[in-house]
Amino acid sequence: MGQTPSVTSTPAADLCVEVRSSLANLAPEWDQIAGATPLPSAFCRSWWIDHAAGSTPSIVCCLRGDRLIGGAAFEVETVARGPVRLERIRALGQGVLAPDHIDIVAAVEDADVVLDAVLGWLRRPGNRIVDLDGLAADGRLGRALAAYWIDRTVAPYADLHPVDADPDAPANVDASAYLAGRPGQLRSTVERSRKRLERDGCSIERVPLSHVDAALESLERLHDRRWGEDSNFLDAWDRFAAAARAATDADLWIGEVRTADGEVVATEWDVLTPSSFAFYQSGRSPEREWRGAGSVLRANLIHAAAESGRDQYDLLRGDERYKDDWATDRRWLLRVRFGSGPVGRLAATSAAVWRSVAPVVERLRGRIADRRSPAVSREPAPRPR
Repeated sequence: MGQTPSVTSTPAADLCVEVRSSLANLAPEWDQIAGATPLPSAFCRSWWIDHAAGSTPSIVCCLRGDRLIGGAAFEVETVARGPVRLERIRALGQGVLAPDHIDIVAAVEDADVVLDAVLGWLRRPGNRIVDLDGLAADGRLGRALAAYWIDRTVAPYADLHPVDADPDAPANVDASAYLAGRPGQLRSTVERSRKRLERDGCSIERVPLSHVDAALESLERLHDRRWGEDSNFLDAWDRFAAAARAATDADLWIGEVRTADGEVVATEWDVLTPSSFAFYQSGRSPEREWRGAGSVLRANLIHAAAESGRDQYDLLRGDERYKDDWATDRRWLLRVRFGSGPVGRLAATSAAVWRSVAPVVERLRGRIADRRSPAVSREPAPRPR
């Protein structure tokens, strides 16, 4: 992870572009820049970048002299079919871990030159396919590659400012006013469940990251009990756990509901930016007596977000119905795909063609299967005795 970086290009006389497998000593500078971007993403910070990759990390670092001014994080793998070998570039952690709001990392005054350098690296000579999922649609990289989008996903979020507040004034963040504006059924669930949990002697606590291993054990247990084989998250557990162990209190907020006996019955893990708490993962005991515990925990985390001066609670990607009760607005995320070099362009074109014809092929397969199936009796089933 600490190998010598490679110098790939010099787009401008005073700019050097290095591709690293780890941020290493550049991590503090990188995080400072990442936190000051217009829409900061937790998935562009060093704790994630240095631990979440599913293949070879390739972190494009732009330096002016010995000073880091920005870059972008990717992972690279070689895809082979027969004699054809092709490089594939994805967002770092892309896939099961589902990072989103991905963009370049750069201060406003350096954004143009950093974007040019990153695009130059993606489009450098050679055969490759670039497949980036989770780009912020309004981000620099998302806008630059919007012509190649193949899918887009909604990302709901809650603005915690009162309706009549100045959006540029964090001091006006008010979680109570926000929660009072949620649908009546959600408010009722939170209040009734909170009273029941208090009556049973339960507590809601923030887990210090010095106890992250115990919190990981609780998350793994509860997530598996709640979702089981329906979740792919546990397939990438080791990478997530490594990132969590590298995080600081400025990166992660872990909340838990504990019984009077100390058993954890609900947990939520939020990734942090200077402006938001973002709901990343959770687990809850499926027993009926703990219904509503997750909603109570979420309401408490939203209060914690407001008390810390953050003005958003981000629900990240996905249009699950429960998010409608918590969200006040939404953003969009893009998946883009394009090829470089003759083989890369052919692969990208083939993928696009298959994407368009696949639904038709599936419908034809279904019709053929129906015709081959034995006739189904239309007689009513006998009544049970």
